[in-house]
Amino acid sequence: MFYLALFHEIPPVFGDLDVLRSNVDLIKTIQNASRDGAIIATICAGSFLLAETGFLDGKVATTYWKLTREFMNKYPEVDLQSDQMLIDGGNYICAGGAMAWQDLALHIVARFMSKDVASQCAKVLVMDSTRHVQTPYFMFDQHLEFSSGFTDKNIVSAQKWMQKNYHQAVDLGKLAEIAEVGVRTFLRRFKRATGVTPLQYLQQLRIESARHLLEVSTKNIEEITGAVGYENTSSFRRLFKKETGLTPVEYRKKFSRLT
Repeated sequence: MFYLALFHEIPPVFGDLDVLRSNVDLIKTIQNASRDGAIIATICAGSFLLAETGFLDGKVATTYWKLTREFMNKYPEVDLQSDQMLIDGGNYICAGGAMAWQDLALHIVARFMSKDVASQCAKVLVMDSTRHVQTPYFMFDQHLEFSSGFTDKNIVSAQKWMQKNYHQAVDLGKLAEIAEVGVRTFLRRFKRATGVTPLQYLQQLRIESARHLLEVSTKNIEEITGAVGYENTSSFRRLFKKETGLTPVEYRKKFSRLT
C-alpha cells in the first residue's frame, strides 16, 4: 500500500484528447501530484496529458506509436522515442499503446519487488514479459498526405503509383514525371506533403508488404525479398530488422496467421 500511495496513473484516452488537454484543473492536478513527489505513470495517449504540464520537456518519453507525429508536433521539447514500449524516467514512467498497461504493471512489480516476482506474475497471468519495443506492431500509413495540413494532388498521384508498383525499380525522374513537376520540386513537395523522402516511403511500402507476406503466406525469405522489390536477401534482412525490431523469421513466428 505504501508504494501505491506514491503512484498516480494516467490511463489511455479514447475520447476527445484536446478537451482533456485544455482541462486546466486536470493538468494542475497532475502538476501538483508530480510536485508532491508522486511517480506519474502514463499509458498510450495519457502521455499527452503529462507532456501538457511541461514536466516532460527535455526528457525522454514514449506514447502509442500511431500518435507519434501528433505528439512531436505538439511537444517538440520532449525527446519522444515511440519505438520503445516503456520508458522509466525515475519519477515518471511512460508506456506505449493501450495494452502496454501489461508491460507497465510487470515493470512496476519488478521495480518495487523484484524481477523474479514479475516473471512469476507474467507466467501466472499468461502475460508477455519480453516486449521491449513497439516497432513490430507499427502499421505504415500509405497516404501520409496530411502531415502538413493539406493535400498535394500531384504528390498523391506519385504515391498511388508507388503503392501499385513498389516491387519495381523506382526512378525519381519517373516519379517526378507522374507528379508533373521537376525532380527537385518533386523531392521538396513530397517531403513537405508526407514528412518522409520518396526513398523512405518506398522502403516502408516494401517492408509493410513483406510483413503481410510473412503473416499470411508460406513464401520463404528469398521469395519475399524478390516479391517486394529487393534483390539482396541479406540487405533485406538487415533493413527489416532495423524497421521492425525483429528478423523476418522472428516476425513470422510471432505474427503468422497460418498457425
